[in-house]
Amino acid sequence: MKFIEDIIRFLETRLEEFLRAHPEIELQALDEQLRQQEEDTRRLRQESLAQKQALSEALAKLGEEIKTWHFRIEKAEQANRPDLAEGARRREAELLQQGSRLFNQGKSLEEKIRQLEALLPQIAQRRQEVQTKLQEVKAAQAKTAAERVSPWEKLFEEDKLEEEFRRLEMRLAVD
Repeated sequence: MKFIEDIIRFLETRLEEFLRAHPEIELQALDEQLRQQEEDTRRLRQESLAQKQALSEALAKLGEEIKTWHFRIEKAEQANRPDLAEGARRREAELLQQGSRLFNQGKSLEEKIRQLEALLPQIAQRRQEVQTKLQEVKAAQAKTAAERVSPWEKLFEEDKLEEEFRRLEMRLAVD
């Protein structure tokens, strides 16, 4: 097992060195993670909104059932049927408890949606920062690459210029 742990440690070290030498890859990976997080947050927000809508519909339906049982209590009392009135009260109480649970679930969902909506701009801002940094790194790398090539290009340009002047001078001498 020691051998495998050493290999894993070696590979992790090499990966870290590689990422330090190539920061654009690390930034691209971070950008991809943020893009995925943003997508997941949007999806979760949409799912929560759909759940909230379904919960609202269930509460409305439950409200209608509570009204029905409330009227049944009144009818049973008017008909002098205490046994039916008591059964209707129990049913109404059960529905009210169920409604309370659904209402609390709705409040929790609203809080979750608020948190997700607050998170989205933060993710977008962080992603923009990463993209800006990535552009800066790429620009710096391009500049460094151009500076490395540039002295050689200048040397070749000077050689071409020198050659052109020799040709011109030879033509002028022959004429």
